[in-house]
Formats: sequence, structure tokens, C-alpha cells
Amino acid sequence: MKKHSSKQLYFRMFWGYTTIVFLVVSALVIYFLSVAGGKALKANTDARDQVCRDARDYLEETGQQADYVYKALYGSKRELDDLIAYFQLDKEEYQKYCLDKYMSTDELEYQNIYDFVNEVFSASSELKKIELISYATMEMTQCYPQKVFYPGKDGKKRIEELEQEQSRKKGELVYLKEIRNPDTLQQEGCMILTFDAKETLEKIQDSNPYVMLAVASQNDQEIYVGKKAGNWKENIRQRGYDVIQDSVDEYVVYSYVNKKEAADLSGTTFLAIMGMGFLAIAVGVVSISCYVRKFTARVETILDAMNRVKTGNLKDRIQVDRVRDELDMIAGNFNEMCGRLELYIQKSYLAEIETKNAQMQALQSQINPHFLYNTLEAIRMKAICNGDREVGKMLYSMVVLFRSQLKEADIITLGQELDYCKQYMELFEYRYQGCFLSQVECPVELLALPVPKFILQPVVENYFIHGIERDRKDNQLFIYAEKKDGQLCIYVKDNGCGMDEEEIRRKNKELRENCYGEEQKKSIGIGNVNRRIRAIYGEPYGISIEKADPKGLIVILTIKTEEE
Repeated sequence: MKKHSSKQLYFRMFWGYTTIVFLVVSALVIYFLSVAGGKALKANTDARDQVCRDARDYLEETGQQADYVYKALYGSKRELDDLIAYFQLDKEEYQKYCLDKYMSTDELEYQNIYDFVNEVFSASSELKKIELISYATMEMTQCYPQKVFYPGKDGKKRIEELEQEQSRKKGELVYLKEIRNPDTLQQEGCMILTFDAKETLEKIQDSNPYVMLAVASQNDQEIYVGKKAGNWKENIRQRGYDVIQDSVDEYVVYSYVNKKEAADLSGTTFLAIMGMGFLAIAVGVVSISCYVRKFTARVETILDAMNRVKTGNLKDRIQVDRVRDELDMIAGNFNEMCGRLELYIQKSYLAEIETKNAQMQALQSQINPHFLYNTLEAIRMKAICNGDREVGKMLYSMVVLFRSQLKEADIITLGQELDYCKQYMELFEYRYQGCFLSQVECPVELLALPVPKFILQPVVENYFIHGIERDRKDNQLFIYAEKKDGQLCIYVKDNGCGMDEEEIRRKNKELRENCYGEEQKKSIGIGNVNRRIRAIYGEPYGISIEKADPKGLIVILTIKTEEE
């Protein structure tokens, strides 16, 4: 039954703790996945912002390049005059104008508008073409790198296309700059600069796989749409997309991410979190198994000890670990319970047995108390009638002693015990009249303390049997009591013949070990009193013997101070 119950306890605890560990680890895994997803979304959102800034900076850069070309043209009066002449004159007149300008200067070469355009292409690698349109003739000249020029194109159609934003090719950034005559402030024509932005915008777009980029005009005319952008006009209006936009001149940059896709974890991160979760569960299950096995083993130890106590073995004790948990508390209380039960049995049964044995030994070794009591009482009355009062006092003391032996309880007060002892010593004062004196001292507050009956009389009797020296006139016996370290100590001091050091050590050893010979067990002397005290109060208490100064012995009775 014990093994079956401990096995059930093991499985209940194991599966209970395992379930808790599984739930806790699962919650932690979900939490870490959520945190990692949030961090991934934050990182991708930051990347979206960076893509938007990079695209805006690039558009600003191309616009600044267009402004730089325009300012450079107005910074050179000769080239600006040449361009205005190119707009106003026909081909032959313009060539004559150029020849006249060349002849009027000392320079070896004449820098016309074509040379200026070639220098602009050399300065900007992303500049795809420059278109020059004359408002006077509405003719357009297309200029390309490597000194490629196509004059005679339809400028009016080109301007109309730009106004309708229909001819703009994807990936091209177009900037139109009006050319005014600085003298008359009349618009002579315009210069259209076209930049090839597709490659650069693709690099910006490819910097993050989750970010989508779109560039459009203010009228939502597509300029650039990334490969992953899809239908950008619909996407930027949906809730599932996180969109940021920025405007640069006539262009608008849209940068956005799909929230769900941006929050997705990489396969490595997902597997790492799941792997840590499975590892934590495995370690937890192994730790729980070891802990529960140890716990159930401790429970089995307690059950085994309880079964041994059932058989009457109260000396069995459970080893208390240093864990200081509930099982240690149970083990400690179990040990304390066994100790108290054992002490209770000693007090309730062994003390009673010892007392009865002492009484039986006293009855067997002495005259029948009832017969002696009645006889002494008759003799005392006869002595009083004959006028012999000293004999009457002696007989009265003996009558009191026999009455206390017959009628008093086993536990009396210290005051009663001292009073009986005084009555006993008075008998010997009459017997050894003139050569023996006794004295008893005790603080008033100790008189009511309970003590076993007849613990002093055997000690005093032992003195009269073995210690008194009858040829001396100064024999003394002094009894006093004190409370010391929570214990009641009663001292019986005499100046008799005493014992040598070796005998005192041997006697104290017998008293401590509570072992005596058969003849000593039958007596009612010090050994009997020591057994009774130890049976009632336990091992720390009892009788010890010391050598008195200058001679004699001191018998010390140590008793537990109890109010009841």
C-alpha cells in the first residue's frame, strides 16, 4: 500500500509540475516570438523610413543638379547669349553669329551651347539627355552624351506631352527650366533635363526585402514602381500597409511595408526560439523527475518510520535534511513527538513503576508500616501518660514520618519534603544528643515547588549509616535549596568521614549511567532516589556527589522546576 501510494504521488506531482513547466515555457516562447516579431517590424519600419529618406535625398540631388546646370548657364554670359541666339536665329544665321563672335575674340576656340551641354554630360553620369526648345520657332534639339545632337524636332508636341505627363517614361526624372533673355526678360525657350533614376532607385528599393518604393508626380503619374510594390495606389490605402510619404518639388515618394510580412521572423530566428523552448522543457522535465523522485523517497522514509513506531519502537528517528521544507518540518515534529511520547511513558509508567518498586522494597526491608504506626502511637500515649515527654516527641516524629509514607501523594511540595526531613533528623538529634546538629534553609519562593516524595530522607539516612562519626561531638548536616539556571538544586552537606576522589568518580559514573548491582537496586538509598528523579524528569536531572571542604560530602539533587 505504501509503495502504491508513493507511486501515485510521484505520477501526480510529475505530471502536475510537467504541465506547469509546459505552460510556462509555451507562454515564454509565445512572448519571445511576439517580442522578436515586434523587433522585426520595428527594424523593417526603420528600414522603410530610411528608404524613403534615401529616395528623397536622391530626388533632391537630381533637382540640385538641374538647378546647378541652370545657374551655371546664367553664370556664363557668353554661353547664355549663344543659347538665346540659338533660339532666335535659324541655322545659317546662328553659324554666322558664332563666326562673328569667334572673330571678335582672341581665343583659339569658340565655346557655344553644344560645348556647354557636353560639359554638363561629363559632370553628371545619370543625366540621360538635354532638350532645347525655342519658343520662337518651336523647334527642339535633343542632346545626348558622346556629343550626339538631333536638331529639328517638334518642340510644341514635346511641351504638350510634358504638360499632360503622358510621355514620361518610368524611371526618368524630368526638370524643365525656362530660358529668359536677361536684357528683355522675355522667355526665349526652355531647357529640359532628363535623368535616368531607375538604377539608383532600384538599389534603394533592394536595400530591404520588405520595403516597397514608389515615386510619382504630384498628379500620381508613375515615375518609378519597385518590383515588389504591386498596385501601389491600392496598397497605400489599405490598413495592412504602413505607409510614409514625402514630397520633393513636383515628385512624391511613397515608402511602405506590409505589416504582417514585416513582422514575420526569419527561419533561423524562429527555429532558435523554438529550439530553446524545447530545450527548456526537456531540462525542466528531467529536473522535475529528479526532484519528485527525491521527494517521494523522503516521503517513503517518513512512512517507514511511522510503521516502525506502530510496532512500539519510539527510539526511531528520521534524519532531517537541510532543505527546511514541509517534509523537514514533518520529520522534525515526528522526532519531537516520539521523544515526548517516550518521555511521557517514562513519566506516566516508568516513574510509577520505580515508585512502586521503592515502596515495595521499603515495605520488604522494614517492619509493616501500619503495624509499626499503631504500635508507636500506643507507646507514645503511654510515654506521655508516664510523663516522659522526650520519648513522646521522638515517637511523634516517627508517627509523622509513617503517616506521610502511607497517606501523602507521590508528588508533594518542597516545603513538605523539607518538613518530613526535619522530623527525621530530630529523631537522630535525640539519639545522638550532644554530638549532632542539623540545619535546613530554603527561600520562601521555592517552598511551593512540586518534588517527588521522600527524595531527601534516603540521602539523610545514607549519612547516618555511612557518614556520621559517633566519637565526634561536632557532627553536622546542612540542607539548603536554590534555583539555578532554571533548575531546582537541593544540597545535602555533611562533615562526616566522606569518600576519596576515586570512589566519588565511580559513584557519579554509576549515577550518570543509572546502572547498579542487584544489592544496590534492592536498597532505597541514593541510587533509588536517582532512578526515580531520572524516570520522572529525564536524563539531565538526578543526583551527583562532590567532596565537601574540609571534609565530608555534598550530595546535590537536581530537579526540573515545574509549576504543576
